[in-house]
Amino acid sequence: MSDKTIPHYRYLLLGLFAVMGVFYVLAPLAIVILNSFSSVAHNVFPPEGYSTRWYENLFAQDTFYLAAGRSVMLALLATAIAMVIGTMASYAIVRYQPKLANLIRAFLLSPIVLPNIVLGVAAFMFVVRIGMFGNYASLLFVHVVVVLPFIVTVITASLANFDWSLQEAAMDLGAKPVRAFTKVVMPQISVSMVVSALFAFMTSFDQVETTLFLVRAGANTLPIEMFLYLQKWQDPTIAALSSLLILFAIIIVAILSLIMRNKTIPLASLQAKEASE
Repeated sequence: MSDKTIPHYRYLLLGLFAVMGVFYVLAPLAIVILNSFSSVAHNVFPPEGYSTRWYENLFAQDTFYLAAGRSVMLALLATAIAMVIGTMASYAIVRYQPKLANLIRAFLLSPIVLPNIVLGVAAFMFVVRIGMFGNYASLLFVHVVVVLPFIVTVITASLANFDWSLQEAAMDLGAKPVRAFTKVVMPQISVSMVVSALFAFMTSFDQVETTLFLVRAGANTLPIEMFLYLQKWQDPTIAALSSLLILFAIIIVAILSLIMRNKTIPLASLQAKEASE
């Protein structure tokens, strides 16, 4: 039998390691999903019986609907603001390379190296000191700070390989700087922008530590509402909600995989169509 048909032991070990890694990631998720169909009012694995009663209990909880709406709105606003700031900052760092570029990049990325609980305490002390505790703007500001490093990292990496002669050619043909950026640069980095926006949205949507210190009573986000529910009840309702969030994450990953496979998004296609016309 030839060497091509007999995998080298290193490939076998690599395959075994990959399988173990996938199992390590998926096993807890599978346990949560199975537990969400448990028929008893306590968490036990394997379930003693199966039922959809906890999904029915979940759908009857109005607080989760309201909290989910607040989380989605907060994540959308934080992502939109961070996208504008992060894209402009990345463009300035890569295109003009200021003397303090590394220091500016380190400053923008610093929230990602801080434990979220530390950032939450610091933000809490700051907003209390300036009299903005319980203000929605302060909560939104902190979420923008938390998600900004993901956007700066991805878009800076994308712009690092950009051919700037394309933008210069557009400006030589009469395009203003803003038009050259939106018509030439943005279509080329549109995939990175979408990927970074998805990361930012999911990060903001899942935030617990920082939000816990800043959210006012009666305006909890979904992760905070789940945390408070678990303090009162230990039934599998949260497992049912977690299963739906896992499904939501799978849909996001599927969309992301589709974007990465096609290497284009409607924005780039639209720009290419306009250019051809």
